[in-house]
Amino acid sequence: MAYLSRELGTIDLNAPIDKKLEDMQITEWDKQKVVEIFTKLKFNRFIERFNLKKEQNYNEEQITDLQGEEISGEQLETLKQEIKENKKIYYYLITKPQNGIGITNTIIEGITVYSEKANKAYLIKDIKALQEIFENINILKIGYKQKQDYILLKQIGIQPTNLMFDIEIAGYLLNSNINKYTIDYLSNEYLKIDISTYLENTEQQEKQLTFFETADDPKKLDKKNYIYVYLINKLYYILTNRMKETDVLTLFNEIEMPLSEVLADMQYQGIYIDKKQLLEFGDELKNRIEELTQEIYELAGEEFNINSPKQLGEILFEKLALPMGKKNKTGYSTGVEILEKIKYAHPIIEKLLEYRQIGKLNSTYVEGLIPYINSKTGKIHSNFHQTVTATGRISSTDPNLQNIPTRNELGKNLRKVFKPEQEKIFIDADYSQIELRVLAHISNDEHMIQAFNDDEDIHTQVASKVFNTPIEEVTKEQRTRAKAVNFGIVYGISDFGLSEQLKISRKEAKQYIEQYLSKYQGIKSFMDNIVETAKKEGYVETLFHRRRYVPEINSNNYMVRQFGNRIAMNTPIQGTAADIMKLAMINIYRELNKKNLKSKIILQVHDELLIEVIPEEKEEVKQILKQEMENVIKLKVPLKIDIEEGKNLYEAK
Repeated sequence: MAYLSRELGTIDLNAPIDKKLEDMQITEWDKQKVVEIFTKLKFNRFIERFNLKKEQNYNEEQITDLQGEEISGEQLETLKQEIKENKKIYYYLITKPQNGIGITNTIIEGITVYSEKANKAYLIKDIKALQEIFENINILKIGYKQKQDYILLKQIGIQPTNLMFDIEIAGYLLNSNINKYTIDYLSNEYLKIDISTYLENTEQQEKQLTFFETADDPKKLDKKNYIYVYLINKLYYILTNRMKETDVLTLFNEIEMPLSEVLADMQYQGIYIDKKQLLEFGDELKNRIEELTQEIYELAGEEFNINSPKQLGEILFEKLALPMGKKNKTGYSTGVEILEKIKYAHPIIEKLLEYRQIGKLNSTYVEGLIPYINSKTGKIHSNFHQTVTATGRISSTDPNLQNIPTRNELGKNLRKVFKPEQEKIFIDADYSQIELRVLAHISNDEHMIQAFNDDEDIHTQVASKVFNTPIEEVTKEQRTRAKAVNFGIVYGISDFGLSEQLKISRKEAKQYIEQYLSKYQGIKSFMDNIVETAKKEGYVETLFHRRRYVPEINSNNYMVRQFGNRIAMNTPIQGTAADIMKLAMINIYRELNKKNLKSKIILQVHDELLIEVIPEEKEEVKQILKQEMENVIKLKVPLKIDIEEGKNLYEAK
């Protein structure tokens, strides 16, 4: 071993080297290329350390000659005439946060508009001066964050139309893995213009005078507002071309942009919440928390801080000597996953789980909702996003109304405080097993297609095949397990994940998955093929050509690679289901407006739509929902919806 170590540590002077010594001399490096890489990776400190800023060439010459000025009167009329002739307006709304004002707590301070003809950016302080432009359906509006623009304009009496090119949404469709699509990011990525660096450079030069008539004008707004509208113009062309190249332009024009108005209108309408009833529900929760606190103290034999993991760990794993006591640097682990595993070891665990559940319900959905109740409308105006999830699903924040509890009865009671406006009712339309129906279509699996076409219970059919049991003899437990496998397959579940979910051994879970895939060969082929496609192409697509890049799938790290496999299998299914719902929403919105109905879409929760309806329109709205949701696309299996109605969200679901 000693001789081997010596051999391994000896430098071989006779090793064959093809290159000459002079070829290994350090040469000048490509600073421009390095800057591009550092900028893309946000290595700003490295740029400063190596003094690279002067070497940058981010097409700054493109914006050096840009001029900007505030206009009104005849100049404004000339600009409006140019917009009408071109049938396009490139604009950027200048906004300012102002609490307690309107739906978004934001007001419009002004607007900048870009003229291609003059290569000039104009500032108009009075947005009302452009009302006829924004209400003209023949003029394409090209901007940034147009969903917010729709709400802000509507709040001041402007009914905008044809807001049909949002550079944020275009950027999202080109790469849904990025979580921020700012003008700065898009300009850097697609135009190679670093706005912050450019502004730093111009501050030190006389060139900034080309933006404004005088350098010391106290009324001048941030020059960014002029640059942004210029960049919106440039991004319009390059993003359009990129969307054509990647085959997502139709998705952009026919789904995402029309949907933007639907989501804006949903946010504008809002959903009424009975504040008095919400506070009463909060008091009910607090009383139950107090009861549980005393019960926990009694079972523990002493009082302690239940919310302290350290004190709780000592009670559970030292005083009560319960199993699963794993100690780390800060004490014992007392997370929900640990407590669930020892649920039946002692009565205190069940009380603790309920205590946490009710505590979260109170803090998140009672105390957490109150600040979002608009003082003027009495409603919650949740912000619906279409550029957040990588799969294409709509998300909701401020607050998240897609996460209202549905599982336990106490959580469900929270839904009673969400009510329609006076003398109206809720109608809820929910797609039945849409992701499994999409899976049946995409995989072309004969057994699954047959089950849906024959209107069989898909989970019972799966249980029958996986457990080799006659369909009429399938037990409730077998159906439950088959259901877990069914939905698990959609999300690319592992044997470990399934074993945790069903509380069975990993070996048994693996056997379930293998039996499932052996019976449903079409699904197995789909899963294998989609993973190979992702490895080869680097991305997967939905039926509507929504693209998601999956760099993880070729990783050297096994866990990352497995995650990539799950993304590849799930995205075409979940993404297609999301696209179907989006298209259905657009069609329903248009149909309600076309028939001048007063009923409105006010909430979307993935596969479910909530409509606020006046009683006289109830049957007509139900007919529209059924027609548009079930016939939005022709699949190999039928799309079906379940419709419920009620005087609050609890009754309607």
